[in-house]
Amino acid sequence: MVTTQAIRPDDILKELSSYWRDLGTGGSTPDAGDGDGLLRACSMTLTCFADDEEDAQTLGEMLASLMREHPSRLIVIRLKDGEDELAARVSSQCWKPFGQQRQICCEQVEVTASINRLADVASIVAPLAAPDLPRVVLLRSSRIVRAGALRKVLALGDKIVVDSCRAGAPGFGEIGGLLDAGHITGDLAWTRLTPMRALLTQLLENRQPEAIAIEYSGKEAGPEVRYLQAWLETSLPDSIVSLRGNATADGGRLAVVRIDKDMVVRLCRGGAEYETGSMTQRASMPAGTEDELLNEELGIVVHDRAVERALNHITA
Repeated sequence: MVTTQAIRPDDILKELSSYWRDLGTGGSTPDAGDGDGLLRACSMTLTCFADDEEDAQTLGEMLASLMREHPSRLIVIRLKDGEDELAARVSSQCWKPFGQQRQICCEQVEVTASINRLADVASIVAPLAAPDLPRVVLLRSSRIVRAGALRKVLALGDKIVVDSCRAGAPGFGEIGGLLDAGHITGDLAWTRLTPMRALLTQLLENRQPEAIAIEYSGKEAGPEVRYLQAWLETSLPDSIVSLRGNATADGGRLAVVRIDKDMVVRLCRGGAEYETGSMTQRASMPAGTEDELLNEELGIVVHDRAVERALNHITA
């Protein structure tokens, strides 16, 4: 454990090296043989900011699931209220692929910090990034946004991933600021729309509708509804895309898409039903879990022009 009195990046890196020696990896590389032992794997640096009261087991299980698809140097920063707390420790995520004897392991650094030490956290974590590999920051902490400290962590990632549907998450203005700063930006609210966007692309092939109405639950449209409207308006600039809320419900969630007067798409459990004239068909669209959505986002380490156009349209 590296404590507040002596917390330096070099100390953490030395502790990681000592940790691997104790595990008996002997500095294994992906080119090592297929015998027993441990394989140290890393394809990126994944830094996750979370609030300290978030359930540690649930967060750990989600991050462990991500490591199977995207082996990473994982840095977890748990932010808490109070002052002058800063501590770090190293550990690993290990698993044994089916049918193999050797374990695959990813290194992990866990940092606990009070919000007033966030600048220190940034200076400590930045040198821990695995060299010459993508750096992704997952923002789950609402404390960063409330404290107005978002800019302090920008240097830690090439890509910043948020979920604007989470309470306390960055808003569109702040996400647009990430984009303006040159970062690759991912939002799980956009990622959840992938099946719906694919369905609408299929239904609207070779068609230029005059009007599209998006209906949602509640008085205020949620982030997914706003993204869908922006995507349709930028993809179909000659179409009028309107929003309609339902004051008897809440949540701001997408419910129905009406295209001109002859096509209706209704979300239902596990998919969508769409009516064209007198014909009704169903498309399967299972809701992705958080780790499935994150797996999709971690697989994209270049600029996604579609979401960037939508964000720029919303914040214009």
